[in-house]
Amino acid sequence: MHRVHTRARVTRRADSSPPAATIEKGAKTRESTLFSVAPVPTSHASNANQLSQTRSATQAPGEAVAKTTSTKATCTPSPTTTMPPSATWTSCPYVGRDGKVNPDVRDLAGPGAINTISQYALYGSIAFATKRTAKYSQDVVNAIDTFFLQSSTKMNPNVNFGQMVRGSGPEGKKGTFTGVLDVRGIVKVINAILILKSGGSAEWTNSKDQDMRNWVSEYARWLEESDIGAITSTRPNNHVTFYTGQLAASKLYMGDKQGAINVLQRFFKNEFRDQIAASGEQPFEGIRAKPLHYRSFNLEALIMNAKLGDALGIDLWSAKSKYEATIQTALDYAITCDPNGEDVQDLVPHVAAVAVAYGDPTGRYKSFLRKTMSNYESRPLWFYNQPSAFTKSPTSGKSKRGVIFGRDDDTSGRNEQPSVHGGSPVAGRPSIPFACPDAFKDTAKVEIENGMYVTCEQLRPLYETDVPKLE
Repeated sequence: MHRVHTRARVTRRADSSPPAATIEKGAKTRESTLFSVAPVPTSHASNANQLSQTRSATQAPGEAVAKTTSTKATCTPSPTTTMPPSATWTSCPYVGRDGKVNPDVRDLAGPGAINTISQYALYGSIAFATKRTAKYSQDVVNAIDTFFLQSSTKMNPNVNFGQMVRGSGPEGKKGTFTGVLDVRGIVKVINAILILKSGGSAEWTNSKDQDMRNWVSEYARWLEESDIGAITSTRPNNHVTFYTGQLAASKLYMGDKQGAINVLQRFFKNEFRDQIAASGEQPFEGIRAKPLHYRSFNLEALIMNAKLGDALGIDLWSAKSKYEATIQTALDYAITCDPNGEDVQDLVPHVAAVAVAYGDPTGRYKSFLRKTMSNYESRPLWFYNQPSAFTKSPTSGKSKRGVIFGRDDDTSGRNEQPSVHGGSPVAGRPSIPFACPDAFKDTAKVEIENGMYVTCEQLRPLYETDVPKLE
């Protein structure tokens, strides 16, 4: 395993060979599992073509001629045959292509490794909690020890080289703000540790717990004090949502419960308020080239943060944007949109979570789950989203048997469920006038990915989309 994550982010090198496949940014959407274990509106994909795409580090156009020792060596056409790859990596600028990833990144094991270890640790800790078998606990401890604690194999507690965009100058040798979300798996690792501790795992010793607290403490400090962390914390889209979850979970594990609450409340009182339009559209995600993926990706982080709130004793499910929209509103909009070839199964875990958190009196969510993933009740997402895991959701004080996970003939408690769309914006034109997001207070354009900018006017149509009528 690697000490650091080094990921050449987004786009193709000017000289790179044609990619074997167009690959969507990031890993497939994962379900938000945090602390959950308890014993058709038109898509705006075309707007992505209007995004301002520049390499902020170099400000060089994609067709620029590289500065090389040979007057005949150039970065274009791509792939170039006038210089070796080693030269283009340090001489030629990258050009942003939304929705595409430079095939180079598949040579780097870091981002995939931490997400693999997070799933492994979570599943193993759940197996220990349910089976009470020491082997499962020991396997999790060994994995965490290898990835985070052993000096010869551990990852350093920072993302200084995360999603690095190779190129000329010092900017081509350090990470970017987009690399922070690659470490989102740390939340599941912390979840797994808390399960081991609550289950009395003898294998997770006080010594290991202290060592891991030290690691997490250093990572939290890096998130708050590094230049990369500072930039990430001010992004208006999924980057700040995942940043918030990582920092809040870290503080919770460190024993700073109030600090964790403060982190979550700061996000929900600021960036969150501009993330969801009255329709449920997420403009900063819907403007992307693959809007379903990015809507789902941000929903993953929003649900994770709401579950963190459950663990901390605060209700974040009821939080509303400036346009009176909630996490549920965003989910409702996402499942009504034409996927345009994207994988609608990305939304399944989020539908399962929202159904339990807000109720499903009409069976609308259950119908979506059956249609999209008929075996959902045999998947981990079913276990993650059992009703007893949601302690502060709108339905937490109600009987939830039969809401979505009960038997078809079990109708107990259905009449007690609140309306699925209670408090959501009314169908039709948005009643609250559009106002530019706070991210534009001091700037005309905002960077939402490496070298990719949006303006307020580009986002306006997405905020002013009609509120759909839900059946």
